[in-house]
Amino acid sequence: MPSVFETYCSRFEVFAQQSHTPVNKNLGIIITIPCYYEPEIVRTLDSICHCAMPKCSVEILVVVNHSESAENDIKAFNQKTLEMLHQYTEEHATEQISIVPIAAFDIPQKQAGVGYARKVAMDEAIHRFAQISNPNGILVSCDADTLVETNYLTAIEQFYEQHPQCGAANLYFEHPLSGELQQEQYQAIAQYELYLRYYVEQLKRIGFPYAYHTVGSCFSVRAKTYCRQGGMNKRQAGEDFYFLQKLFPSETFGEITSTTVYPSSRVSNRVPFGTGTAIAELKQQGGELQTYPSESFDVLQQFFSQSLTLCNATESQLEKTYKTFHPCLKSFLQFSEFKKKIIEIQHNTKSEDQFQKRFFRWFNGFQVYKFLNHSALLGFPKENVVALAAQLLQSNNNDVMALLQHYRNVQKSSNQINSVSS
Repeated sequence: MPSVFETYCSRFEVFAQQSHTPVNKNLGIIITIPCYYEPEIVRTLDSICHCAMPKCSVEILVVVNHSESAENDIKAFNQKTLEMLHQYTEEHATEQISIVPIAAFDIPQKQAGVGYARKVAMDEAIHRFAQISNPNGILVSCDADTLVETNYLTAIEQFYEQHPQCGAANLYFEHPLSGELQQEQYQAIAQYELYLRYYVEQLKRIGFPYAYHTVGSCFSVRAKTYCRQGGMNKRQAGEDFYFLQKLFPSETFGEITSTTVYPSSRVSNRVPFGTGTAIAELKQQGGELQTYPSESFDVLQQFFSQSLTLCNATESQLEKTYKTFHPCLKSFLQFSEFKKKIIEIQHNTKSEDQFQKRFFRWFNGFQVYKFLNHSALLGFPKENVVALAAQLLQSNNNDVMALLQHYRNVQKSSNQINSVSS
């Protein structure tokens, strides 16, 4: 029987092996980092290398990348970065931790982006774990402007030892809220993080089973899980969101809350959405971030609460149920599409549990996001995130920092593990 690595390489698009440096037989964790025009990559490497070491050995794969159409100064900068990384490796590599620099230069313009670079890194990690036949090896997705808590590596190792059934897990994160940047920048990032946490708490409230963050610098996955799910995609942005949406309903997914990742609070316009872009837009819009009100989530809550009743519903019962839907949901989901999907799910499931899981594979996080944007145009316009976050807590405190700290505390104490039936 072929190994999970052989199956992955034969069934899916996989980047060829880039590095031929020897692999430590004790390798158990590989940190993967896309690096495009990153002036502070050394800070990230120092942060990881100064962590307490786990029992296994660790590698950091850094993929320095740019498009064929990148400006000459970016190409020159990346070349210097690559040379610096080789020097850093010579100076800092130990038996327990090493750095593997990889050049992905002059990528075709239509493909170039963080998804391409992240896939190069994660596929390379698969090649390296395959060399030592370690399907349980852990791939960790990180970014080149991110810092980590000193127990980062040990917490990851301990989590997977304690939860052998888990195929993947998020890592708890907090954006820095003080430092050398202007105060308005930290106010902006506080609102953005509050937006992320409010969104997840609303998903929990309405009974959506996969209420998880999708942050590219804060997730991990076993090698065999990565292979089983077909690997990372090459999207120019949102690659983390789409990859994780595949994992949530298909794998046992957990949350590592015993350590903290610190993504950057900087502004960036390199991708059409994400942290940096949201902050830049926020500053342009007068400093108030908007998000979806509870009423739009309530429409989904009503829909989700009826999902089990659809398991054995006849066509006439489906039509009767559909008539009870909110007009906004009806305009988003036509009856013909609704009926077709539910009947398809019924034909492919034998129990309520199977029906429920398949239902939410259809109406997944992407569908939720599309509906909320649809509802914002048709009856439930976006409102100020600070006011909405306070409203959800039934609080009169509209201080963004205090609200964010409350949401952080709630999610830091969460140890949600989503079990998946075989």
